[in-house]
Amino acid sequence: MRPFILVHGPLIGPFTWVPVAAELRKLGASAVLPALNSPAARQGTYWEHHCKEFALELGDVSMDTGEAVLVGHSGAGPLLPQLGLQLASGPAAYVLVDSDLPRDGASRFDLFENPAHVEDFRRIAGEPYSPRGRLSPQPGLKPSDETVREWPGDLLSEALTQNPDNTLDVQSTVFAGKRPTPIAVLDEPLPVPASWPEAPVGYLHLSPTYDGAAAAGSQGWPVRALSTSHVQMLLEPEAFARELAEFAEEVAG
Repeated sequence: MRPFILVHGPLIGPFTWVPVAAELRKLGASAVLPALNSPAARQGTYWEHHCKEFALELGDVSMDTGEAVLVGHSGAGPLLPQLGLQLASGPAAYVLVDSDLPRDGASRFDLFENPAHVEDFRRIAGEPYSPRGRLSPQPGLKPSDETVREWPGDLLSEALTQNPDNTLDVQSTVFAGKRPTPIAVLDEPLPVPASWPEAPVGYLHLSPTYDGAAAAGSQGWPVRALSTSHVQMLLEPEAFARELAEFAEEVAG
């Protein structure tokens, strides 16, 4: 089975992929989960910093990247073209999971379908924030710069499951994994190389949070819709791993 490189979005950490990575390994695939941090002290843009982190982590991994499938969830999708350039060879395929499609020079905010969500994030970045994932603001705690520490309520409700069996567990996991993210990460333009895509691309559609399926289909890319939750990989990791592995083979050919 092909190896997998599973990339998390900027607002939540690599924990989103941990259960699926474990299931992929049970299926006989290797899987790595690079952590892309967004420190205020860095050189260059955030996306350049993320690419450097990605390259450093992959440099320590024994993997045939020419056979690997590079997978990006949520806000990681638009960065996949640049991450692909960091691989010594490959990838064999890209899979966008519930994300916007990369567009040269567009920021993540530019790619948002609903402008109201952009304003929500900007407003939240300037308000008192809630530590440890609490929904209500903690009085007196102010971010030192424009930093997203909460999600707009409607996006949060879309991202979380309504499954009564495990919704509380998933909510607590998502809240615990939220990362303070400088708003510049969402606002900076992301370049897409003229050569991209140099490998097959597929789109895995999970929820109303993102709706790139139609645009992906218009590009002639394989599309698979699960119509579940934006964080479905946390809800049913075993089934999701099987679905991802099967879809990756379809995309890579």
